[in-house]
Amino acid sequence: MKKSFISIFKAFACAVAVTAVFACNNGKPGSSISVSSSAGITTEGIAYVYIDTLINGYDLYNDEMTKLMAKQNKYEQDLQSKGKSLERRAMELQQNYEKRLITPTRAQEIQQQLATEQQKLMQTQEQQSMELADDQAQIMGRVGDSIKNFIKEFNADNRFKLIISSQGYSTLLYADPALNITEIILNGLNDRYRGNGSSARPAADTTKAK
Repeated sequence: MKKSFISIFKAFACAVAVTAVFACNNGKPGSSISVSSSAGITTEGIAYVYIDTLINGYDLYNDEMTKLMAKQNKYEQDLQSKGKSLERRAMELQQNYEKRLITPTRAQEIQQQLATEQQKLMQTQEQQSMELADDQAQIMGRVGDSIKNFIKEFNADNRFKLIISSQGYSTLLYADPALNITEIILNGLNDRYRGNGSSARPAADTTKAK
């Protein structure tokens, strides 16, 4: 009979957590990279958007990620509560065994029950992590489709022959700020999402923004 019943449960109770990888925003919806105030519609036929700024500033993304984080927190709290309960029961088992309030046979039976519950809890943790990752993938799919559909509507008059998606200096070493339409697209996306906009496409501007 091992002297300590609580070691495996204590480690689990302290470490249990549900993890979802929020690749686009480090799991913190609401933060966004500032965009140039000179963004505007030009006659160059080319424009670019900072996709990370667009996603992080999109109300649809932030609303959905807030819901996902609330779900994640609920899972974490539930798992931690159950993990601490297992730890308490293991400590009680240890104390009762040391005081000879239960037989070694009965102590082993209870230990096995706790180990089985711990294993089920770990399986639940893994399943919930997979569920959260799948939820996030679905959110990103909806956000991506929404952005692509909006840009298609925005450019229905074919004023732009090329709209580039950039993640900053990793893909775009230099570009004229006048070609940056991130702010315009973002405002249009949020207006449409909140039901404030009647048209995705602003009036054409024949003057390059300064």
